[in-house]
Amino acid sequence: MGELAFLDDQRLFDGECVRFHGHDGKRQVVCGVTIYALKCHAPHLPTEGLLPAEAFLETYDRLAPHIHTVARRKHAEGAVEDEGEVEIMVHANDWPA
Repeated sequence: MGELAFLDDQRLFDGECVRFHGHDGKRQVVCGVTIYALKCHAPHLPTEGLLPAEAFLETYDRLAPHIHTVARRKHAEGAVEDEGEVEIMVHANDWPA
């Protein structure tokens, strides 16, 4: 596997995670970061209650360098999700607080 590159700023909140795309050469890799991970690593986000999608997207934008580093490491290790459309999922315990 090559190194995962993040070439665009497209991201989507799907109700469970923020999805974004990495690229390994010409192959697109669907990545995501869980809502829980975003809440754990962004103290300004409330841990309970409903939040607008924009809050999660803004938090993703702020934490993107850290999220991308974790996604690259997981990709290099072959740590892919067992099922679903998201191949590389960043969870709260994947990077230090």
